[in-house]
Amino acid sequence: MKQDDIARALAAMVRETPAVRGCALVEAESGLILLRIGDKPEFDPLWEASADYWRMHGRLRGHFDLLGDLGAAVMYHRLGILAIMPCRAQPELLVVCVGENGKIDWGRWQQRIRELGNMIRAAA
Repeated sequence: MKQDDIARALAAMVRETPAVRGCALVEAESGLILLRIGDKPEFDPLWEASADYWRMHGRLRGHFDLLGDLGAAVMYHRLGILAIMPCRAQPELLVVCVGENGKIDWGRWQQRIRELGNMIRAAA
């Protein structure tokens, strides 16, 4: 699978979920934006900062062990929701989305992101 195929798959997910206002594939360690879906350049700092949030959780992981592995970090803000979901373990890739409150089935998104991660692993 090439980057174009990954971009098409992620774009289709966004297109099928109109309440998602933007989405990015981000390298967790560096915050590097590998791919962005949507024409909102104002979200770029948010994509990068989300990787910082994910790494902070990793540093504090021991405090949350009794809850198991982190499946997603979802933050509810007054003007929207920020969701950070793991896509691939090595290198660690995240899918970060901004969406409208109460209009997205994040559980379904997690499932589709796992499928996207499987596609990326299979191509590596």
